[in-house]
Amino acid sequence: MSNKTLTLYEFEEFRVDVARKCLWHADELVSLTPKAFETLLVLIRHRGEIVGKDVILDEVWADTFVEESTLSQNILTLRKTLAAYEKDKPFIVTVPRRGFRFVGEVREVVRDEDFLVVEKRTRTHIVAEQIHESKDAPKAETGRAAGSSRAKTIGAALALVALVAAAGFFGWRYFGKTASFVETKFQKFKAANLVSDADIVRAVISPNGKYLALVKKTGAAESLLVRQIDEANALEIVPPFEGRLIGATFAPESDYVFYAYYPKDSRLGELYKVPILGGPPQLVARDVDSPVSLSSDGRRIAFIRRNHDEKQTVLIVAGADGANERKAAARPFGEGFQNAAFSPDGKLIACAAFSKNLEKPMEVILIDPENGAQNSLTPHGWTWIGQLAWLRDGSGLALAAFDKETPNLTDEVWFVSYPKGETRLLENGVNGLFGVSLTDDGNSLVTVGSNKITSFAVAPLDAPAESRTLMTKNGDESLLPLGADWAGDGKIAYSTVSNGNADIWTMNADGSGQKQLTTDPRADTQPKFTPDGKFIYFLSNRSGLMSVWRMSADGRDPRQLTVDQDVFALELAPDGAAIYYTARAENIYVQKLWKCAADGTGVRQLTEKAAFLPKIAPDGRTLAAYYPDAATGELKLTLIAADDGAVLKQLDTPENDGSPVFDWQPDGKNILLATTRSAATTLWLVPVDGRPPVKIKDWPNENLFRLNVSKDGKNLFYEKGVATNNVMLLRDSK
Repeated sequence: MSNKTLTLYEFEEFRVDVARKCLWHADELVSLTPKAFETLLVLIRHRGEIVGKDVILDEVWADTFVEESTLSQNILTLRKTLAAYEKDKPFIVTVPRRGFRFVGEVREVVRDEDFLVVEKRTRTHIVAEQIHESKDAPKAETGRAAGSSRAKTIGAALALVALVAAAGFFGWRYFGKTASFVETKFQKFKAANLVSDADIVRAVISPNGKYLALVKKTGAAESLLVRQIDEANALEIVPPFEGRLIGATFAPESDYVFYAYYPKDSRLGELYKVPILGGPPQLVARDVDSPVSLSSDGRRIAFIRRNHDEKQTVLIVAGADGANERKAAARPFGEGFQNAAFSPDGKLIACAAFSKNLEKPMEVILIDPENGAQNSLTPHGWTWIGQLAWLRDGSGLALAAFDKETPNLTDEVWFVSYPKGETRLLENGVNGLFGVSLTDDGNSLVTVGSNKITSFAVAPLDAPAESRTLMTKNGDESLLPLGADWAGDGKIAYSTVSNGNADIWTMNADGSGQKQLTTDPRADTQPKFTPDGKFIYFLSNRSGLMSVWRMSADGRDPRQLTVDQDVFALELAPDGAAIYYTARAENIYVQKLWKCAADGTGVRQLTEKAAFLPKIAPDGRTLAAYYPDAATGELKLTLIAADDGAVLKQLDTPENDGSPVFDWQPDGKNILLATTRSAATTLWLVPVDGRPPVKIKDWPNENLFRLNVSKDGKNLFYEKGVATNNVMLLRDSK
């Protein structure tokens, strides 16, 4: 017998996506505040019934006191929003002195509990057909082969969207048959979404597998919640505060949660512990810069501390109460530790650590806490490594990492064996910043995936509110900028993730004529047209490191231009004579600004400090980039001389929670900058002469992911939408 899971409500041309908490009208994403969406969901679930105000207030604003006027405003917002798409159709009616009733005809879309069966996993996303759980279930086709991949779509498109959102699948991997956890666990596994919420920024499973600790970010405030795995209700054990939670860790007995956080405007983290049912938090340690790890007997803790005076990162070991603190090992900043994890026997501590080796930018270091001896565990090279978690039998670790050969620009979950250091890819499409954790029995793993639901749009530069939607996208999990650019004839080049692979496409300014240019099984991103429109420069990791490439505008004759550098962002001079890019090179860990000729020769470094997201001015003389403030070290939008990298001016810009997107206006006197605060995005006009920024437009419930001004200065291309984080439970299936 199969289980039924509700995925969508439909009425008229509207679709209510329950898992992703968003409303669609046809193929357009409808802008709604989270509370307005929850109000709509309550009314739909009680459709045909009179829903009292108290019921809505209890369900939407649980544990929060709000005036009835807030509810009335929400209802008014819903009515106006729905009427904007379906005029003369009153979906919500008021019943005087009793409440509200949803009167639209609603259809429910449900699915059986789905499993995806895959004979082998490639480095791209699983592409498979939807089947029911059965001993005789047919196996799916594998994903990408020889540089191309095709998805086999089963059923309606909505079923596929629901399937991806639910992420139900089995994974097969074949390795040597041993009794160790690292080689036997998760050869076949099933995944399910526990929570889908844009505000969840970290998730940890308890050792006994019964609880989930969630870090939630709402606006500028963060909080810590605990919920049972099988229950939807969560208990807030650390109320919202202004600051940043570094991480959360369950005690070995699953009775306490240790959490580290930075108070607002402080660089010194603090470590506390709190019972899982709530209570007064107890201070354990100060000056903490990583999640804490506890030994299996619960008597010791380990964490990372950044010593700014000595420019070192230090591995600290102490008693579980913070007493008897001592330095176990140290590394200079350029090769610093990131995270720490006690081995089950307590004899080793595994740390993620930076390296100046381009082939292995980050590595797993094993440290003897008694004598400080450090040894590299594996020769595998990752660009970035996040949280580490030992398997209970000590046969290896699970970790979240960004591999330099990723095809879809997402983090991945890996297993690394101990002591051999053999690696096994478990899953991709995750956000490693949000953690990875394991239960003691090794049967359950929790990680977090991120997904975007966005639209491409074009608007007149002098009237950005008058936009027209070109296409709507779902399933983009990329964690790095994909980029876009205008050709002189109005054509747009862009990178997009399709079937688990980032490739470059072109289209006309009205969205027609979409054409795929690259089909390499690695990631191709950040396209830039030459002034004559004959060539496209782009970034690709098809050679291993992310490098600058050039191809004909029709996608033929790709040629690699940079070598022995790991490139992050690309710009092309307006006359096409020079390339600007940020990259790290051998013995240079942080990304610096570089310049070379259009053919890749004459490479030279422009900045000594790190630089991010460079954009060249229309006159080619100035670059705008994010660059450290000399006094505070804070990244600020900075004007840099294009010929020698000299800092010309640093601009004061509005505060921003996410990754900023910006571009120059054609006159070179202003910069268009999109900032995000409390889930709302604002477009600003930032004068380069230092005058205050001017607000142009707000997107109350959406983010901007790309922003590009056309070559003639008349139009603006942008990508807007929402990003949702999905807490995923991977459960071993033998």
